[in-house]
Amino acid sequence: MLHAVIRTEYDAFHFFGEVNGYNMQTLCQHVAQSTREGCTARLQLRIDATDRENFETHCSKWLSRIAGTRVDIRVGSH
Repeated sequence: MLHAVIRTEYDAFHFFGEVNGYNMQTLCQHVAQSTREGCTARLQLRIDATDRENFETHCSKWLSRIAGTRVDIRVGSH
């Protein structure tokens, strides 16, 4: 299970879901939309330890692309 929070200076969006390709693509789109609006964003991720490897499989490419841009990423476990 995944709990993600995308925070901008104006809002916070909470995203809950299973760690699968569809949900990770949806999360990626939400992050991209938040930064398209010209603000910086903070992405906080909480991932069940049993889903960590699956998360890395689905997210390693897009997370590495956005890391260090306008998105501050923090990953932790439940």
